[in-house]
Amino acid sequence: MGRFMEIYSLYELVCVLLPCLLYAVFWSVKEWKAGRKVSGVYLGWVCIFLVYLWMVFDVTGVGTMGDIMRNMPDIFIGGMNFVPFDSLGIGFTLNIVMFMPFGFLLPLIFKGSRALGRTAAAGAVFSLLIELSQIFNFRATDVDDLMTNIFGACIGYLIWHVFAKISGARLHAAAEGRWEALRYVLLAMAGVFFLYNPFLIINLSSCRL
Repeated sequence: MGRFMEIYSLYELVCVLLPCLLYAVFWSVKEWKAGRKVSGVYLGWVCIFLVYLWMVFDVTGVGTMGDIMRNMPDIFIGGMNFVPFDSLGIGFTLNIVMFMPFGFLLPLIFKGSRALGRTAAAGAVFSLLIELSQIFNFRATDVDDLMTNIFGACIGYLIWHVFAKISGARLHAAAEGRWEALRYVLLAMAGVFFLYNPFLIINLSSCRL
């Protein structure tokens, strides 16, 4: 069982990395042709950010196209809660903590995210995508998760802001758009949603047996 869980996690990681790295290669070639240097440090931090996204996907259990295909015709099987502060508890705090690295890494890595509003907006999009995807599996779509995730991203941004003021630590890419971070979030989510299908591994394993 442990071996299968490792395979599932690595498979999901590949699904996150594949579209994002293809985009990074495309962006790097474009920058190189324009005569601009591509920072290896920047790309390394982007990879760290992508691994963080994968960890969030792995913990939250996002819904995928595989879930939709497996549960058809009853595709909307997840629970829903639209009442704020209805699920207070340890999970409330953990959701805040989980998104604090998101709020810290975005302004650290991406120049276009060095504003609280943009980081909060990116956190909202990331969290909303996760919550909406959970309609298709047995997890719960919860407004409390959305609120706490955004709050966690904002706290992470404020921590970065203080850290940057004290140490001056920030990375500089050769060139990037205002919503470059959001592109990676959307590509990572698309990779998991469309490419990750753990039931395929189960079926292949059954065939081999």
